[in-house]
Amino acid sequence: MRTGPAVTAALLLAMVLTACGDSGTGRPGPAPQARPSASASRANCPDRYAEPDPNRPRITLAFDVTDDLTTVTGTERVSFRPDLPVHEVVFRLTGNDPSSYPSGTAVTVQRASASVGAAATTTMRFERAGAAAGSQGGLLVLPLDREVPAGQEVTATVGFTLTLGGTGFDRFGRIDRFAWFGSAQPLLAWQREVGWHREDLARYIGESATSEAANVDLTVTAPGWATVMTSGRQDPPTPADRGRRRWHASAPTARDVSVALGRFALTRETVAGTELTVGAADASTARQALAELARAVRELSARFGPFPFPALNVSVLPSGGGGIEYPGSILLFGSSRVVDVHETAHQWFYGLVGDNQARDPWLDEAFATYAEGLANGDAGGTDQPDPGGPGSGRVGAGINDFPTSEAYFGTVYGKGAAALRRARAQAGAAAFDAAIRCYTNANAWRIARPADLASALGDLPSALAALRRAGALS
Repeated sequence: MRTGPAVTAALLLAMVLTACGDSGTGRPGPAPQARPSASASRANCPDRYAEPDPNRPRITLAFDVTDDLTTVTGTERVSFRPDLPVHEVVFRLTGNDPSSYPSGTAVTVQRASASVGAAATTTMRFERAGAAAGSQGGLLVLPLDREVPAGQEVTATVGFTLTLGGTGFDRFGRIDRFAWFGSAQPLLAWQREVGWHREDLARYIGESATSEAANVDLTVTAPGWATVMTSGRQDPPTPADRGRRRWHASAPTARDVSVALGRFALTRETVAGTELTVGAADASTARQALAELARAVRELSARFGPFPFPALNVSVLPSGGGGIEYPGSILLFGSSRVVDVHETAHQWFYGLVGDNQARDPWLDEAFATYAEGLANGDAGGTDQPDPGGPGSGRVGAGINDFPTSEAYFGTVYGKGAAALRRARAQAGAAAFDAAIRCYTNANAWRIARPADLASALGDLPSALAALRRAGALS
C-alpha cells in the first residue's frame, strides 16, 4: 500500500501497506527459523522462481453486486490439504477491522460449513481478534468433528454479505457509479509449516494477514452498465439475468483478490510479456497511468525477475490517497510516479514473495519503497531519524507494535527503505542485487521470513550489519 502526497506529508516519509502470529494466542509469535529449502548462499541460488505448491488451496469465489453498489453477496468454497493436523478451519474477516468498519463497511457471515469427506459440520463461532466493536468479529472459526491428520483434504463453504460504506482511501468503498473491494471474502488463515494465524486485525489502515498463494476461480455479477476489473486473467463478460453481466477470472497463484467496477475507460498494452490493463473514469487518465505503470513493469522486471503474473489489472478510482496492492491487480486512488511504482513493486514483494504482514510488514513495505526509489532515482527516507521521531522505531516490529500510524509508516516504509539502500551501498550494488534476486527466486510463492532474507545475504556481512542496525534483522 502506498499513501498519496497529502497523507505522505502528514506521515513523514511514509510509503505503502501489509501480518502473522502465534496460531493459538491471537498475538504475533516468534519468527520461525529459516527453512532449509529457502535462500542460502549464492552458491545455492536458484536461477528461476520456485514452482508454486501443487497442493496449494483451491478457492472458488462468487460476488453479486447490487445495482446501487451498496451490497455484495458472496459465496466461497475452499479446499486445501493442511500439512499439519487440524481440528478447525479459521478465516479472517478483514472488512471488520477498526479502520474500515466505522465508515459503514462490514462483512457478515450468514452460514458456513466445514467437511472432511462425507462428514460435515455447520457450527461456527467468531473471535474478536482486534475487530471493531459492534462487528461480527475478526475471525470466523469452523470446528471440525475430529482432528484431521496432515495431508487429508478439508473443504469449507461460507456465505456472507459485504456492506460497502466508505468513500475514501480504503480497500472497501463506493463513490457515485464506482465501487471497489479487496480482501472482501473471509480469508483462509492457514500457513504451511506454521498453522492458523489468529493475530489481531491491524489497528491502522494496513494489512494484517498472512495468506498462501492459492488457485482462485473468481466470478463477479454486476450491473450491465458496469465494467468489472479484478485480479487474475479476465474472460469477456457474459449475460446474466435482469440485464446484468457476469465476469469471470482465473488467478492460479493469488494470495488474495480485488474487484473494482464502474464506468471505466480502458486502455491496454503488453509489457514484458504481461497484459497490462488500466481503467479510469476518463481515457486521458487511463493513458497517463498506463505509461507510468508500463515503465514500472519494465524497470522492476529488469531488476527482480520476470513479472510474476500473466496479467496486471489496475483501477484508477475517483478518490485520492494512494494505492493498495493485490496479486495481479492494483486499486489506485490517484495515479502518480511514486504510487504507481510502489504498487507495482508489490507484485514481487507480497504477490510473489509473501510475508507475515502483521509481524513482518517491512518485508514487503520497505522493499516496495526501496524498489520505488531505485526505479525513480529518488533517495528519500533516512535510517538515522530524529530520536523519538516517527521513523525512530525498530524496522522489524509488527504493525500493531507501533503507537501511531505515523510511527508505523515512518519506520517501516521510510527507515526500512533507507536501511535497504544503506545495505546495498555497503555491500556493493551488483552483489546486493544478485542476493535479492536469489531471495525472490528461492522464496517465490512462499511466505518468507526475515531469516530467509538473512540467509540470502549470508555472503554480505556489511549488508546484514546495516539491516541489523536498523532493527530489521535480529
